[in-house]
Amino acid sequence: MLAQIRIVLVSPSGPANVGAVCRAMANMGLSELVIVAPRCDVRAEAAVGYAAHGHAVLDAARVVEDLPAALAGCARTYATSSKLGLYRRQAAITPAEAAVEALRLAVAGPVAFAFGREDYGLPTRELLHFDRVVTIPADETYPVLNLAAAVTVVCYELRKAWLAAEGKAPLPLLIDPGLARDDQKQVLFAKLFDALERVGFFFGQNPDHLKYALRHLFGRIEMNVNEVDILIGLARQIRWYVDHHPPEKKGP
Repeated sequence: MLAQIRIVLVSPSGPANVGAVCRAMANMGLSELVIVAPRCDVRAEAAVGYAAHGHAVLDAARVVEDLPAALAGCARTYATSSKLGLYRRQAAITPAEAAVEALRLAVAGPVAFAFGREDYGLPTRELLHFDRVVTIPADETYPVLNLAAAVTVVCYELRKAWLAAEGKAPLPLLIDPGLARDDQKQVLFAKLFDALERVGFFFGQNPDHLKYALRHLFGRIEMNVNEVDILIGLARQIRWYVDHHPPEKKGP
């Protein structure tokens, strides 16, 4: 199942960090690395040096332009974040919880763990791409970990969960084999948010908070393809109704 785990680095700026991530992944038995829009040469001398015996991970790493490309085909997606506002705090889980869940879901397809930029992580607009948020319970006075350190913690928890299951009965499969993929869910959220925008559901100065709450509410649900199609149909019907029933104009 570790082969189904995908580590995603979003716009890293330090080649040494990229190399150190590769080393940590190799240490814990993970092999798939995807790098989104890097701000450095990910195969620079520093990256190769810090990768050490994890050079195979670095050599095989894929570079893509955006998050949808990095998450394509995934059965479940996790974002890591140390910035916990109200909605993030309610939705966040620990690396240990995420690891057990991820390995169980990996039978249905790849599972991605994404890590943000060294300087400002993943902003809210990017967190909307993910099903769950993972937070390392670091000290509140300084909760922000180095990129490679954060990856190491998550990979360690994944390996612990894998070792716990090794040689025992397989982890219970509690999901439909037809679990919806990330690209299908992205279509759903685009149409659903558009429909809700049309009926005035998103209001206030920061409507993204509501989008964030909805995104992670559905992210906790293991939706199959049919369920996603039903919700897409719901969103289309809302849009059709609004288009065919415009609000009445009030008199002067």
